[in-house]
Amino acid sequence: MDSLKKCSNQTLSSLFPNDVKNRPVVITINILHIIGVLVIQFGILLHPKYIKYYIIYLVLILVSYIILNNRCFMTEISNYIGGKNYNSLCIKLKDAKKILIVYLVIAIIFEVYPQYSFYTILSNLWKNK
Repeated sequence: MDSLKKCSNQTLSSLFPNDVKNRPVVITINILHIIGVLVIQFGILLHPKYIKYYIIYLVLILVSYIILNNRCFMTEISNYIGGKNYNSLCIKLKDAKKILIVYLVIAIIFEVYPQYSFYTILSNLWKNK
Protein backbone atom coordinates (compact mmCIF):
# COMPACT_ATOMS: atom_id res chain seq x y z
CA MET A 1 0.00 0.00 0.00
CA ASP A 2 2.88 2.33 0.77
CA SER A 3 4.44 1.75 -2.67
CA LEU A 4 1.09 2.49 -4.34
CA LYS A 5 0.86 5.80 -2.49
CA LYS A 6 4.47 6.63 -3.38
CA CYS A 7 3.84 5.74 -7.03
CA SER A 8 0.66 7.81 -7.25
CA ASN A 9 2.41 10.80 -5.63
CA GLN A 10 5.32 10.50 -8.08
CA THR A 11 2.94 10.24 -11.03
CA LEU A 12 0.85 13.23 -9.95
CA SER A 13 3.85 15.43 -9.27
CA SER A 14 5.44 14.57 -12.61
CA LEU A 15 2.22 14.99 -14.63
CA PHE A 16 1.23 18.22 -12.89
CA PRO A 17 4.59 19.80 -11.95
CA ASN A 18 4.89 23.24 -10.37
CA ASP A 19 8.52 23.89 -11.24
CA VAL A 20 8.50 23.88 -15.05
CA LYS A 21 8.58 26.48 -17.80
CA ASN A 22 5.41 26.83 -19.86
CA ARG A 23 3.35 25.11 -17.15
CA PRO A 24 -0.06 25.49 -18.87
CA VAL A 25 1.29 23.86 -22.05
CA VAL A 26 2.98 21.09 -20.05
CA ILE A 27 -0.24 20.40 -18.13
CA THR A 28 -2.21 20.28 -21.40
CA ILE A 29 0.27 17.84 -22.93
CA ASN A 30 0.16 15.68 -19.81
CA ILE A 31 -3.65 15.62 -19.82
CA LEU A 32 -3.47 14.37 -23.42
CA HIS A 33 -0.90 11.84 -22.18
CA ILE A 34 -3.38 10.61 -19.55
CA ILE A 35 -6.10 10.29 -22.20
CA GLY A 36 -3.69 8.28 -24.35
CA VAL A 37 -2.94 5.93 -21.46
CA LEU A 38 -6.67 5.48 -20.83
CA VAL A 39 -7.11 4.56 -24.50
CA ILE A 40 -4.36 1.98 -24.13
CA GLN A 41 -6.00 0.48 -21.05
CA PHE A 42 -9.65 0.57 -22.11
CA GLY A 43 -9.35 0.45 -25.91
CA ILE A 44 -9.46 -3.33 -25.69
CA LEU A 45 -13.17 -2.91 -24.85
CA LEU A 46 -13.95 -1.09 -28.10
CA HIS A 47 -16.49 -2.31 -30.63
CA PRO A 48 -14.83 -4.79 -33.03
CA LYS A 49 -15.15 -2.34 -35.94
CA TYR A 50 -12.78 0.04 -34.08
CA ILE A 51 -10.22 -2.54 -32.93
CA LYS A 52 -8.12 -2.05 -36.07
CA TYR A 53 -7.54 1.59 -35.08
CA TYR A 54 -6.58 0.48 -31.58
CA ILE A 55 -4.08 -1.95 -33.10
CA ILE A 56 -2.57 0.83 -35.22
CA TYR A 57 -2.35 3.05 -32.12
CA LEU A 58 -0.53 0.38 -30.11
CA VAL A 59 1.88 -0.37 -32.97
CA LEU A 60 2.69 3.34 -33.34
CA ILE A 61 3.41 3.60 -29.62
CA LEU A 62 5.68 0.54 -29.71
CA VAL A 63 7.50 1.89 -32.78
CA SER A 64 7.96 5.25 -31.04
CA TYR A 65 9.60 3.43 -28.12
CA ILE A 66 12.04 1.85 -30.56
CA ILE A 67 12.77 5.13 -32.34
CA LEU A 68 13.18 7.08 -29.08
CA ASN A 69 15.36 4.43 -27.41
CA ASN A 70 12.74 3.27 -24.85
CA ARG A 71 11.36 6.70 -24.05
CA CYS A 72 7.74 7.82 -24.31
CA PHE A 73 7.23 10.54 -26.91
CA MET A 74 4.63 12.34 -24.79
CA THR A 75 6.98 12.44 -21.80
CA GLU A 76 9.79 13.67 -24.05
CA ILE A 77 7.62 16.48 -25.47
CA SER A 78 6.49 17.49 -21.98
CA ASN A 79 10.04 17.45 -20.64
CA TYR A 80 11.34 19.46 -23.60
CA ILE A 81 8.67 22.16 -23.30
CA GLY A 82 8.90 22.25 -19.50
CA GLY A 83 12.67 22.29 -19.35
CA LYS A 84 12.73 19.51 -16.73
CA ASN A 85 13.31 15.78 -16.88
CA TYR A 86 10.31 14.02 -15.32
CA ASN A 87 9.31 10.39 -15.63
CA SER A 88 5.73 9.58 -14.67
CA LEU A 89 6.06 5.79 -14.99
CA CYS A 90 6.32 3.83 -11.76
CA ILE A 91 7.14 0.64 -13.61
CA LYS A 92 10.05 -0.12 -15.88
CA LEU A 93 9.48 0.68 -19.53
CA LYS A 94 10.30 -2.90 -20.50
CA ASP A 95 7.35 -4.00 -18.33
CA ALA A 96 5.13 -1.34 -19.90
CA LYS A 97 6.15 -2.61 -23.35
CA LYS A 98 5.24 -6.17 -22.33
CA ILE A 99 1.80 -4.95 -21.27
CA LEU A 100 1.39 -3.14 -24.60
CA ILE A 101 2.36 -6.31 -26.46
CA VAL A 102 -0.20 -8.34 -24.51
CA TYR A 103 -2.89 -5.77 -25.36
CA LEU A 104 -1.76 -5.86 -28.99
CA VAL A 105 -1.96 -9.66 -29.21
CA ILE A 106 -5.42 -9.66 -27.63
CA ALA A 107 -6.56 -6.90 -29.99
CA ILE A 108 -5.30 -8.84 -33.01
CA ILE A 109 -7.23 -11.90 -31.82
CA PHE A 110 -10.35 -9.72 -31.46
CA GLU A 111 -9.79 -8.33 -34.96
CA VAL A 112 -9.56 -11.84 -36.41
CA TYR A 113 -12.35 -13.28 -34.21
CA PRO A 114 -14.69 -10.38 -33.37
CA GLN A 115 -17.22 -12.76 -31.85
CA TYR A 116 -14.78 -13.33 -28.99
CA SER A 117 -14.08 -9.66 -28.29
CA PHE A 118 -14.78 -8.28 -24.86
CA TYR A 119 -17.28 -5.88 -26.42
CA THR A 120 -19.26 -8.69 -28.07
CA ILE A 121 -19.21 -10.89 -24.97
CA LEU A 122 -20.28 -8.05 -22.68
CA SER A 123 -22.98 -6.94 -25.16
CA ASN A 124 -24.37 -10.46 -25.30
CA LEU A 125 -24.36 -10.75 -21.51
CA TRP A 126 -26.14 -7.40 -21.24
CA LYS A 127 -28.80 -8.46 -23.79
CA ASN A 128 -29.47 -11.73 -21.94
CA LYS A 129 -30.23 -9.97 -18.65
